[in-house]
Amino acid sequence: MSLTAGSMTCRCYCLEDPPPKTFLANVERDMKRHAFRPVQVERSPRSLGWVNAQNVLDTDLTLEKIRFDDFLVFGLRVDRVTVNGRLLKAHVAAAIEKALRQRERKTLSRDERTAFVEKVRLDLMAKQMPLTGLYDAAWSLKTHHVYFSATGDALNQEFCDLFSDTFHTALTPLFPFLRAERKAKSEGLVDELLATMPVQLSPQYTDVSSR
Repeated sequence: MSLTAGSMTCRCYCLEDPPPKTFLANVERDMKRHAFRPVQVERSPRSLGWVNAQNVLDTDLTLEKIRFDDFLVFGLRVDRVTVNGRLLKAHVAAAIEKALRQRERKTLSRDERTAFVEKVRLDLMAKQMPLTGLYDAAWSLKTHHVYFSATGDALNQEFCDLFSDTFHTALTPLFPFLRAERKAKSEGLVDELLATMPVQLSPQYTDVSSR
């Protein structure tokens, strides 16, 4: 569910270092520098970058498009191109058969076969429509908390890396304990927090089979 449309599951972060007061003047430049670019299969089968959270095709990011009151809301687009393994194998076999006829040979070397596989793979990938994922991010300009709509570890790491490259500040995950620690520090209750013992919240069952 989009951040601009309703509730969602997300991961929460805070900025390690608050940005300078003038950072909004450079937001457009920095985001356009790291905006989404289409997949170039000869380099990588995958591409990711910033887009307008309300229009996956819009990479011309302006402050007017991404600012909503005290939040910056933008999207992370991730495209990947895949090739069906069975289809790749069939096309490789056809290409090799054709090459053998043209060269009047019975076999190809291992390096030649590897080159055929790579060429056919790239040719097929160039004809495929990419699979597209769009994930939302919201940055509170008051608290400098950042919310990201994906929950997978790998994608969150990529999001954090791209955020750091774009805005020149790192993100720290807001795990429950870290949030409690921040609250405890603000109220002078750090010792009490550290002395807190875990609580068993799920029902405990007795294993009668071992008796």
